Amino acid sequence: MTASARWWPVALSHELGKQPLACQLHDLPLVLFRAEDGTPAALPDRCPHRFAPLSAGKVRDGQIECPYHGWRFAADGRCTRVPGTELERCDKPLLDSLPSCEAHGLVWVSPAGDRPAILPVAPAEQRQALDTFWITDEVECSLLEAAENFLDGFHTHFVHAGWIRHDRQRQAISARVRPLADGVEALYSEEGTQSGLISRLFEGERGISMGRFRLPGLAEIEYRDRKGGLNLLVSAWLVPVGNGRLRLFARIATARGWLPAALKRLVLRRLFGVILRQDRQILEQVSANQRRFEHLPVKPLDGRQDLLGPSIRLLIEGGEALDFEERRVEIRL
Repeated sequence: MTASARWWPVALSHELGKQPLACQLHDLPLVLFRAEDGTPAALPDRCPHRFAPLSAGKVRDGQIECPYHGWRFAADGRCTRVPGTELERCDKPLLDSLPSCEAHGLVWVSPAGDRPAILPVAPAEQRQALDTFWITDEVECSLLEAAENFLDGFHTHFVHAGWIRHDRQRQAISARVRPLADGVEALYSEEGTQSGLISRLFEGERGISMGRFRLPGLAEIEYRDRKGGLNLLVSAWLVPVGNGRLRLFARIATARGWLPAALKRLVLRRLFGVILRQDRQILEQVSANQRRFEHLPVKPLDGRQDLLGPSIRLLIEGGEALDFEERRVEIRL
């Protein structure tokens, strides 16, 4: 299945209220709004009359109204009103609507034109009570670069030194890399609590941790204690918006405990804000440096410690599940 034939998140559900919302997906500017029945609708962000941005208009009775001359469009792209004229029945849409839906706290769109048979990719299922909150960001890099960065533990000793790990306090751990039906996963065992500030503040004893990538663009980090209870789950949907930029929708989930959710959210938002700024800086440096060398036939060099990056590259390029035997790798993380 091609990337365009899948669901992509384009906004947080709570962002889509009574006003239209502008967004972009794969170089296509879109306007989102809620139809009369409350469901999300997605149209190209242009009025076909004089190309005014519909996102600068208003939502009237579940339809989008152009800010320039007041032309009004239904969720299916049909024009329903042209002020100053008697509009004849308009059976043919003037704008190509995109399939849209709402799930997992996100608004989803498919740019393929047909409604995908596969449901929007969901975060890992949890059966315990969780405190959750969202962080959004935008970064200049590719989907592959962002996914590998998010799931690569070996950069944390340097880019996030002190916050996640220290280079001088590595642990000998075992990693199992295995294919998933729609992605790839690494399971890490025999790792104690990480030496950085975040783990020492918010994590008890470490049992097992996991990093996984699922098509078309969900990257997850999951930490569990020795009894199997969740300590932390970060689910990051990575969405190419165009012009070499990527939109991030990150859902942070922690086990509900004695610490009030509002206080936990305040502290974690600040800490993860630091981590995201550090990642954004190195990713944009890498992306800019790649452009400096794009005239040369050079490719990234994969090492033994690159557990998920090569598989993520194959998944994104092929758009289909991988078939390989589970492998075990001993590393110092």
